[in-house]
Amino acid sequence: MLERFRQSVESYDFPQVGKVTVSIGYVRIGSQDAPATLVGHADEALYFAKHHGRNQVCSYDMLLEERKLFPSALNMDAELFS
Repeated sequence: MLERFRQSVESYDFPQVGKVTVSIGYVRIGSQDAPATLVGHADEALYFAKHHGRNQVCSYDMLLEERKLFPSALNMDAELFS
């Protein structure tokens, strides 16, 4: 679904700016995952996509599996939602 979205954006001619692309990073949500962890992992996948060619969809879990990213210790003290 995310790849189809990326392709749709890439092929659309926006009236005021013309062609644009989008990079997407995502993570699988587990029942025990904290929101701050999920957002941090999705952000890591997004920045991997941006720094490795742009205009692509990257899964945090796949990047770990392929050893393109490594688990990091995230600060769990921040609360994003109350």
